[in-house]
Amino acid sequence: MCKIKINTPKEEYMQPQFFDGFNFHNRKYSIVAVEKPQNLFSINDLPLRPVMFDESCLRGYACNYALNGDSQLILAQLFTNNGDEGGPRLYEKKPVGFHSPAGDLRYDLDLPLSYTGSFLIAYDFDHTYYMPCGFQLPHAFKTLYELTFEDGRFIHVEDRSEQARRLRIEYEPPITAQKKMRRKMNGLFHGSAPCDFDDEILAQYMDISYDTKYLF
Repeated sequence: MCKIKINTPKEEYMQPQFFDGFNFHNRKYSIVAVEKPQNLFSINDLPLRPVMFDESCLRGYACNYALNGDSQLILAQLFTNNGDEGGPRLYEKKPVGFHSPAGDLRYDLDLPLSYTGSFLIAYDFDHTYYMPCGFQLPHAFKTLYELTFEDGRFIHVEDRSEQARRLRIEYEPPITAQKKMRRKMNGLFHGSAPCDFDDEILAQYMDISYDTKYLF
């Protein structure tokens, strides 16, 4: 869930990005915003050097989080790759072969985390608000929950679905912006003119932290 530095060719950013997941009440949700992304999980802490495996997952890894029986936040699974090298053991766990947008390795870790802060999980995306690059906006989902943790322990959930619904009413759907984006990318799709997004716009849609996405 780290912030992504815009330092690769812009053409690589023309895919919607693959969200991390969260298993909550027997349903798989997408994590759409994180209050303190630098404190949740860092791939740099592991002996891995993932590369971009697919344009829909530029960072080369994706996480699936859950709660254990003690309501402790855990990193249940890590999907990634290690470039051209094999995957090392992580926390005494061997990887298994698995194809995903993040790579060809899956680690079943069930690793307890000590995160303090909140994040948003979402379900049931409204495609009216689809953006053709980066992460989708939180209020574009019809079901939205804010989960709060203290030292990794789940302490509170708040239903933010109604606020998301109001935002979808108050803010104009990004149809005009989307059409503008598609016009800009038309040359790219047809192999001629390059995309002319500036780095500020790209950074906004590649970021999954509250400062650009958390609107409540």
